[in-house]
Amino acid sequence: MKLSKFLFGTTIGLAAGLLALYYKRDNTVQAPAKKPNTRVFEDFSAIDLSEFTDHLTLAAADKTALVLEQNDNEYVGEGSLTTPVFDLPQFKNLVASWNALTPKKTSVQVEARINQDGRWSAWHSWGRWSTKTLSASVKQDKEDPLAGIDTDTLTVKAGAGTQAQLRVHLYTGDPQQTPVLKLVAASVKPIHHDLMVDKHAVSVDRVIATPAYSQEIRDPKLAPGICSPTTISMAVNRQNADILPEELALHNFDKTYNGFGNWSFSMAAAGSMGYRAYIAYTSLDGLRRQILAGYPVGVSVQYTNDPDNGELPYVENATGDTTGHLLLVTGFTNLNGVDYVAVNDSYADNNEDAKRLYRLDQFSEAWHSRTAYMIGGNYHGYERLMQPSRETVSLIANDERTAFTVQLADETIAITPDMIKQTDTFDQRTATIAYTLDDGGQFETTAQKHFDYADVDEEGRIKLDLAEIKQVHPDATTLTVYMIRMVAPTLVGTISLTDHND
Repeated sequence: MKLSKFLFGTTIGLAAGLLALYYKRDNTVQAPAKKPNTRVFEDFSAIDLSEFTDHLTLAAADKTALVLEQNDNEYVGEGSLTTPVFDLPQFKNLVASWNALTPKKTSVQVEARINQDGRWSAWHSWGRWSTKTLSASVKQDKEDPLAGIDTDTLTVKAGAGTQAQLRVHLYTGDPQQTPVLKLVAASVKPIHHDLMVDKHAVSVDRVIATPAYSQEIRDPKLAPGICSPTTISMAVNRQNADILPEELALHNFDKTYNGFGNWSFSMAAAGSMGYRAYIAYTSLDGLRRQILAGYPVGVSVQYTNDPDNGELPYVENATGDTTGHLLLVTGFTNLNGVDYVAVNDSYADNNEDAKRLYRLDQFSEAWHSRTAYMIGGNYHGYERLMQPSRETVSLIANDERTAFTVQLADETIAITPDMIKQTDTFDQRTATIAYTLDDGGQFETTAQKHFDYADVDEEGRIKLDLAEIKQVHPDATTLTVYMIRMVAPTLVGTISLTDHND
């Protein structure tokens, strides 16, 4: 079967040269002779299901998305999509992305294989992923002389790859539920096309207004490792979401990696909120095109603010040293003849200081990975997904109003100290208890408010001394508590500070 049969109506290769075509939604344009380094498959209505899928069908409510087949009104347990083989410029590294909805008891798994000189590698997996259970990248990769995967990056062991193929599995443990696949993508870092070179084919002088958050002031047990979810929360909250960095983090945890920075999982988390999101290797011009289109871009960097460091790229005005960090590029500008990149850098002491300008030449060296979070607009019809999953609870005070029992409907939710304390590893029980005060201040997003973090007692109650809080904040009228849980809805309760009738 010809490749064009699959690609009709499908977005192709969003490398720098094709980004403009994507934003015009022009699917009739022929791909250029130069092979794109990124392939995005997203309009599955173009697929010949009998040839490229097994037990999958088009979603009734969205003819571009894939779901599991039904037999007698029950979904089958597993189905798969295999893309056609696609050509790529010679590469060593490949990253994969997917956007999917995963109701309870459902999950997805994305795999890829590469071709080198006519030899195909084994299929390598990015692990099982879901927003309802703990996700995990592969703990032990397959033995393969051609390629291997480490967390989120497939690497060619010797020589270079020239082709790739993607495979997606959809699973359900509930015959009444199905995952929904919206997008699958792959991007490679070309060997013979130096993305570090700034061709400056695109000029832009624009900074996109975007809320800025510091990860350093978030829950202390999470703060050191949540640059990726903090970056994503800034990007989606600029549009129409209103999620806390901790909420995104606890839905973006990689159990195997024991962290929140898996690039592929990060884009899947954004996709699960209804945003078109994928990771790509790109250039400064690729960033400029995204800014022109109105979308900030997350990038992976390393830097130092010490010019005598000698080991890390020096960035004047940076906040410290980091060997691996995500920040959000919000624009480009020129001041007094010097080109700058505007960023929201969560490695700042507070939200206000997170907005920074880095010299373009220094930023370019710090962005040596050339990986970027391409977080686009909303999927039409998926608007209800763009807010975090939250449930309202009652907070029942003790007589002294110093401890509060959490009650969801008729169920008492006990929170044990080990759920919110620092541990060697995080797990399904991990939770954060954050609270903020309504004292008349105005904020664009909830995450820009000042948050404190509460403890619990041995009886599973939240410890909050209202008299003490009121003394410190006399103008506050309401206290809102967010019990943020790993891969579970956030529980939200409010307490009046103006009366004693909670």
